[in-house]
Amino acid sequence: MFKTLFDRLAALYSPEKFRENTLKIYELEKSVCSCDFERSTAFIVSLLKEAGFSDVRRISHPADGVTSAADSIMPEAWEFTKRSTLEVISDWPENERFIADTDEIAIAAVPGCGPTPPGGATGELVMYDPEHPENAAGKWVFYNGTPRGKVYFPLARAGALGIVSTNLEMGKYNPDATCWMNGVGHFGWYRLKDEPQLPMFSITARRANALLARLEAGEKVILHGEMYARNYNGNIYTVTGVIPGESEEEFALVSHMYEPFPADDASGVAAAVEIGRILRESGIKLKKSLRVVFSMEYYGTMAFFLSKEHHIKLALNMDDFAPMTYKQLDYPLEWRTSSVALPCFGDLLMLRVFECCAPDMRIAVKPGTLSDDTFGGEPSIGIPTNWLWADVDPFHHFSDPVFNDVDWELGNRLIPLISVYAAVLLGSTFEQWQKLLPELKRIAVLPLAFAQDTAAVRKFKCDFAAAQLRSLENWVPGLESGAEQAVCYFRKPFCEVPPENPAEEEAAKLYFKRLSPGMPWSLVRVPYPEKRVLNINHTQYALLDGTRSLLETIRIAHNAGMMAKLSEQGLKRLISDLYYLEKYGYLSSFRKEA
Repeated sequence: MFKTLFDRLAALYSPEKFRENTLKIYELEKSVCSCDFERSTAFIVSLLKEAGFSDVRRISHPADGVTSAADSIMPEAWEFTKRSTLEVISDWPENERFIADTDEIAIAAVPGCGPTPPGGATGELVMYDPEHPENAAGKWVFYNGTPRGKVYFPLARAGALGIVSTNLEMGKYNPDATCWMNGVGHFGWYRLKDEPQLPMFSITARRANALLARLEAGEKVILHGEMYARNYNGNIYTVTGVIPGESEEEFALVSHMYEPFPADDASGVAAAVEIGRILRESGIKLKKSLRVVFSMEYYGTMAFFLSKEHHIKLALNMDDFAPMTYKQLDYPLEWRTSSVALPCFGDLLMLRVFECCAPDMRIAVKPGTLSDDTFGGEPSIGIPTNWLWADVDPFHHFSDPVFNDVDWELGNRLIPLISVYAAVLLGSTFEQWQKLLPELKRIAVLPLAFAQDTAAVRKFKCDFAAAQLRSLENWVPGLESGAEQAVCYFRKPFCEVPPENPAEEEAAKLYFKRLSPGMPWSLVRVPYPEKRVLNINHTQYALLDGTRSLLETIRIAHNAGMMAKLSEQGLKRLISDLYYLEKYGYLSSFRKEA
């Protein structure tokens, strides 16, 4: 079944369309300026219509630093309005004075940053000092890494001229590449509307090391920066369309837009369009519908998932689609499973596709973390989400080809494979699912045969495998999955481990129930002076449904490998954070005495 289907769909695949569309989307978005996104989304709308999608829509969301989706505040629109540069004006080689220039590489301007005064800002460069941000007043500050909120905002409030950032670790690999320094916010990835702003430049490691050598020699380095940037009330867009089936129930391919790399994630958008075209032209009679969702990573996707404008029951994220790390660094493909909070049979089906159609490919099965690419698997959102990618650490958002470029050969293999996955999901008859079920059971129990598992870990694995299989009954009404019979052989005698300290005794009596979807992130309900950084595990938080004690959620997340074992002090901090969230209406709690 699978190999025949693969050959049929692969014959319809166009490598030329995939490559051409990827590079066109990249060209439209590589500045990462909001003013360019209207053109890029209009182009994607045209691609969907050309590929045969129905109900193609471009949905506008306010990008204003105030509007939120769940508990994530949409960042303001941002752009640099003309060439922005950072120049060494003290003693320096004449032909190397410009150390950042948006005409050379657009990502030298850090997105969301503020402008310099008209005519620019001139001052001494100093090293970042976390203990004394006030010493940065009137100076440029060097920082190694992404200057997130805990770095950025104290310097802004102290009156620093701006931040010069790099990534020296990545620079060991390629000293002339630039790191895209997004994610500089404190309560979310981006600064909120009324938070202070600074000019920020990202420079190469080679240039950074030259600056550091002068500073370490005791020399003064004077910089002149001109950042022509603005944050403003604008719009961001979600683009979506459907290849309709007999039922309104949908499987979704999800990719984000608005980032400056072909592999992250222009290629994911282009691949999803191509998969839809292949399915439409295949003539396969779809029982359910295929939807594509393209939006701003996490923020826009969250807004769409929570809307009433879809019938998505299952999703596959295609972020970092076909990066070069698979070929150049020998990284395996990672198949991220569904969350332990919402297990799904899709975990098993894609592995069966690889077994039948690409047994030579290197696949590593990793647990779903409810990351920004798999958050749909929170029960509060209800969309189990898988993710197929190759890890990109430590080169994430690095302009070197190992991260920037698309592995076209890998993409050419993956697109037909994902097309098979989608075709089986959407086009299989009841009888075909019955024939497939024994193979899905076999794959489900493969992780169970480890003699070294503790009873608690084995219980978790058996419960998860059974839930994966049971989820198929919702996708195929009337199908009997035989979930418990499939795993019963592997179960071990189990009894609850008693609480190990007073904090665990308290956690065993506490029950919390989530009252709103999404992870607490921007803390929308909390007045700004009362916001605080929380230390909450995503998987553990997703399990808070009022039926499990706090201790049970912690132990499930730990046995799943999603959470380190908490010390007594760490557990007390978690309880404090949960009560803090209850105060602002994110949770309700009650106690059950033993």
